[in-house]
Amino acid sequence: SSNGSALAQGKILPAQQGMMLSKALSLSLVVACTRLHQAAAGLFATSFAKYPTYTGSLAVTGRVLIGQTGTDTVLWYKFSGLDTACTGTGNGKTNSCGVHIHAGMTCTEAGGHFYSATEDPWATVIYTASSGEGKNVVVKTGKTQMDNKGRAFVVHDVDGVRVACAILEEDKAKSGTSPLYVDSFSKYPGYTGSMAVAGIAEITETVGYESTSTVAQFLSFSLMGADKDCTANARLVQANACGIHVHVGNCSVAADVAGHYYMDNLVNGTTDPWKNIIYTAASTGAVGSSITVQIPTKQTNVNMKDRSLVVHDKTGARIACGNIVTTKTTGTGTSIVS
Repeated sequence: SSNGSALAQGKILPAQQGMMLSKALSLSLVVACTRLHQAAAGLFATSFAKYPTYTGSLAVTGRVLIGQTGTDTVLWYKFSGLDTACTGTGNGKTNSCGVHIHAGMTCTEAGGHFYSATEDPWATVIYTASSGEGKNVVVKTGKTQMDNKGRAFVVHDVDGVRVACAILEEDKAKSGTSPLYVDSFSKYPGYTGSMAVAGIAEITETVGYESTSTVAQFLSFSLMGADKDCTANARLVQANACGIHVHVGNCSVAADVAGHYYMDNLVNGTTDPWKNIIYTAASTGAVGSSITVQIPTKQTNVNMKDRSLVVHDKTGARIACGNIVTTKTTGTGTSIVS
């Protein structure tokens, strides 16, 4: 009778609340899967040449890799031949020492910066010539990978002059390979903290941007309940801070999960390709549809099956784990169609 009274008054009982939350979570994951599907893949550019109108002596070479988190654009780049006057601050001129995605689909007609925000988010994105390197540079463009695909990426000198350009290409699934999935996460074995990560992920095998013989992956994912301190501007000091990585074993026992999975450095001197792969969370702990840059694991997707995907907090602690499977589901046995 108490249940009937509660229903008559429109109250939500604990059991009902649990069912509603479960349904809401399932719906959120289906929406997230659709967005992952729409988000396409990682992007890269390696064929840099002098900007068509540039007649100076700088000859920039290198690469840029583009990822996505929500509608933010994430840059990883490594260049040489940059303007040595670019020491990290620019000289105050527009586009001084800038590296930007432009609206045009060719270098001849590159157009202006590409974004949909109210203010130009590229205005403060500058390089330091001594290192020539940028990692996990988050730019609030309001654009997705599909939007950025095929656009011109332009490098500027200290005076803002356009000196180099290349077109962004799409990472593509390697022919004859199949994607892998994580359809649910649970607390990492032994983790007793309060964070409870939910979400989905997809692992796609692709051809390495530097060599067609290199095996690499890119990771697409969407999370809820991740560490809200893993913001775009967070200072990450600890190893694995805010990381999301494939590990050797499955999630059943902590000892079995072991370390990151890639062609072991004891075999051929490979540097751990997972160490800089991180997520960016909102103040709620939500991680919008995200796509990493290429991860040159030198391992195939066939070898990654039945291993685990581990989520870390800002301290580097392992907080969540999901088993890697070959079939995409919501975690309730219902196939997701995306």
